Amino acid sequence: MMDGLITGRLTGIPESRVDRNRRPYMVARMRANAGDGSSIPVNIVAFDAAPCAVLRSLTEGDAIALRGSITPKVWIDRQEEAHAVLDLVAQQVLAAPNLSDL
Repeated sequence: MMDGLITGRLTGIPESRVDRNRRPYMVARMRANAGDGSSIPVNIVAFDAAPCAVLRSLTEGDAIALRGSITPKVWIDRQEEAHAVLDLVAQQVLAAPNLSDL
């Protein structure tokens, strides 16, 4: 796990969830540019009220920048190819709503 800042676009609508102790949190997914023209999927989870509030106001396609703890992972698809993925626990979320929606 490492602290970092990552930017990208949401690939779905963020979802509110409640843990088994009835504490609310948010989950979302985004794609971040990898620098070589490809992109990396990022799984986002937020527990604090401020990042949850920002995520709740967003929709698919919105540009976001997130600061938090990043854990790099690898998953193997059905063809047994390895793919990079990042898990991020968001501590701060900066967002730019999709201008085509305005």
